[in-house]
Amino acid sequence: MDVQANQLRRSLGPVAIGAQAVGTVGLTLTAVINIPAAAAVAGRATWIAYALALVAIALVSETLVLFRHQPAGAAGIAGYVEHGLGLRMGQLACWALVLGYGATLLACLAFLGFYIEALLRTLGLPLLPELSLLVGAVACWGMARRDVHVSTNTMLITETISVLIVLGLCAVVLRHGGTAADLTAINPLGDTATQVRSGLMIAVLSFIGFESAANLGGEALDPERAVPQALRTAVLVAGGLFLVWAMVLTEGLSWLPPAARLGLDPISTLANQLGRPGAGAWIRIGAFLCLFGSGLGCLTALTRVTYHLAEARVLPAALQVLHPRWRTPTTALNASLWPLVALGGTLLHQRFSASRIYDLLGGFGVLAFLLVYGLVAVAALGHPLQGVGRERRRGVAGAALAAVIAVGGGYISSLWSGQAPLLLSFIALLGLGGALVLRRR
Repeated sequence: MDVQANQLRRSLGPVAIGAQAVGTVGLTLTAVINIPAAAAVAGRATWIAYALALVAIALVSETLVLFRHQPAGAAGIAGYVEHGLGLRMGQLACWALVLGYGATLLACLAFLGFYIEALLRTLGLPLLPELSLLVGAVACWGMARRDVHVSTNTMLITETISVLIVLGLCAVVLRHGGTAADLTAINPLGDTATQVRSGLMIAVLSFIGFESAANLGGEALDPERAVPQALRTAVLVAGGLFLVWAMVLTEGLSWLPPAARLGLDPISTLANQLGRPGAGAWIRIGAFLCLFGSGLGCLTALTRVTYHLAEARVLPAALQVLHPRWRTPTTALNASLWPLVALGGTLLHQRFSASRIYDLLGGFGVLAFLLVYGLVAVAALGHPLQGVGRERRRGVAGAALAAVIAVGGGYISSLWSGQAPLLLSFIALLGLGGALVLRRR
């Protein structure tokens, strides 16, 4: 096999790497889906949950930056685990990323299909939910298989437009609510630890995807500079916007009737109530664009980690074949995407709603990413890193590990008491990955 023909093309600058990180996070996705879900359980303590999540994820981000002189390549942050804990632990972490990106991708596609179905219904073109899911998947597939510049530029454009739309809604909320909208939302008196804990995992889910910048390290022109910059920028930009949205949108949602607050699309309902007729349509457009960009980012990262596992012979070697023109891992793309689409279609056929699929798979993805974040912190603690002093390495990585254990421990305990099958299925699939790694010769 021609080695040169199977190498990913180095062509991405810092803007493209940053677009991958921010686009995969899906800023507007949090405003439209995650914050209403968090507000339903955390109430006015939603902003506190997001503040704590920002601290935890910022510590994880700084731990990833410690590895700036060990670019991860297609393996993403699993490459950092391999650097500190050895080949097999790195491959197991890579498998966990496959589970995490796959679950998050399907969650995004389920809601993307929901918005496609709603759009076509308004045009008098009703479509089955399963077919709407397929339409969204084909659109992401068409972008992901082309030159990686196309997908990263698309994510940057869609995310910018959708964020501006949501910021416009926030301005309307503040104008209608006056200073009361600010002061009431950020008053912590009366908030309980239970409220904060209930919203914390949803807040952590909102940040998932920022680490995907590392997956394009093998395609970056200057990965030692571009990847750390993208990691920090994605977390700070996302965290700042999430805090604003958690305060302002939670206040606006409190003005809606309970049934509307718990619906599939409460932010569009709020926009219609506060703005001119049709304002909700703009929110739906923003959500659609964001879901497309976030799904595209997850698919891009998923195909890279699948490609890496094929290179390592953990998965079949045929999955490392690249497109002859665009040099993207199209074989890994097809093998990753279409089984997920089949699973999503099956769930929809069984009358699972888009929000139910998002809740289940989003929680599954959080488990996978928390595991990998913790392994990266352990790798940093146990292995010297070039250009990083021992005190800084241990301080940052130790704090990140403590944060991940605290968040993960609380989440696992809540799953065990209420959603044990989800936890057990994650353990079973992780065990399957371990078996694949161990049987590799």
